[in-house]
Amino acid sequence: MQEEVTGIHYQREAAALQAACVQEGCPVCTIVLAAMQRAMDSWQYEGFTDAENREEVVRSRGFCPLHTWQLAQLGIPFQLGVVYRDVLSEMLTSLNRGEDGATGAHAPRRRPALSGWWRKWRRRMVVTHGETAYADCPFCHMRAKVEWRLITTLLELLRSQEMQALLSHSTGLCLPHFAQARTLAGESGLALLRSLVQCQQSCLQGVLGEVQELVRKHDYRFEDEPRGNEMTSWRRAAELCAGNAGVR
Repeated sequence: MQEEVTGIHYQREAAALQAACVQEGCPVCTIVLAAMQRAMDSWQYEGFTDAENREEVVRSRGFCPLHTWQLAQLGIPFQLGVVYRDVLSEMLTSLNRGEDGATGAHAPRRRPALSGWWRKWRRRMVVTHGETAYADCPFCHMRAKVEWRLITTLLELLRSQEMQALLSHSTGLCLPHFAQARTLAGESGLALLRSLVQCQQSCLQGVLGEVQELVRKHDYRFEDEPRGNEMTSWRRAAELCAGNAGVR
């Protein structure tokens, strides 16, 4: 039964990836975003009422900033109110117990005001720029699973020339998804890795050519030339670097 379900998922995701290649943006991002939207729609009706799910949200202190405000756009004040009632209650209880950096039995020993100032400032910068503050967000975990499954499917499809042609003529994979795909492809053999890199090179060359044309046509000497798809190429370039809007 599990193999049958897995096979159905593979076929659906394979078809979705092929269709996404003819749309603007990273194909993996396109499907991930759709999957996350479905997950959030389901959460507001079913996941929110599940006790185990709610406990997970409380442990993670809510959702990451991205998914918090995506949920807010659904217009579900009651559901979010119930969730954050539990989250804030738990946070207050933790503070009252002296946890989470509050004063109390578990609070760190206070240091003189000027002692270790530079070390504390450096640590602050490291935490701000290097650590994942919302690593336990349930939707982030779900997104990671979907991404891994899609990239695995993509690489399997990429063994065919048809998929290589489709991917080569797409916007291309964004940097995060290309890095993941490259790592997995490298574990599967040199031929698959080479195919992936060649497809990405074609995508980069295509978008770069469009961006160069966009820049050229902003020169007053060529302002009378007709405008085309190259005028939106900056958006595809941004998607190649940062991923499609709303995924991260």
